[in-house]
Amino acid sequence: MRANGTANALPSKDLVKEINALKAQLKKLSSAMEADATEGVSRAVGTIESKSKEAIDDAIETAQNFIDEYAENAKDYAAALGKKSEQIRDSAANSLVETVQARPFGTLAAVIGIGFLAGFLCRRG
Repeated sequence: MRANGTANALPSKDLVKEINALKAQLKKLSSAMEADATEGVSRAVGTIESKSKEAIDDAIETAQNFIDEYAENAKDYAAALGKKSEQIRDSAANSLVETVQARPFGTLAAVIGIGFLAGFLCRRG
């Protein structure tokens, strides 16, 4: 019987060795998988970071172009508005000169009347 007990003891020692070897291999496999996962996550984060930087740079460039375009349009509009106001001012001045030249006595009477009215109103206040 002793032989049976010894025969059973040897395979269990081999089995323990194999289990320990499997544990070591599983540990190595787990470490390798963890390293691969960490590397994959790092690559994914790096890719996301670079793509987000590109997207932000594109958005900033688009906004800058938009601002530049409308700033240029605003300058053009202000220049056109300035020219138009000059034209209106010159037209009004020319119209006033023509009216005074066409009716000098009527204009003089109107100016005297406006002066009298302004003096009367200022005197009462």
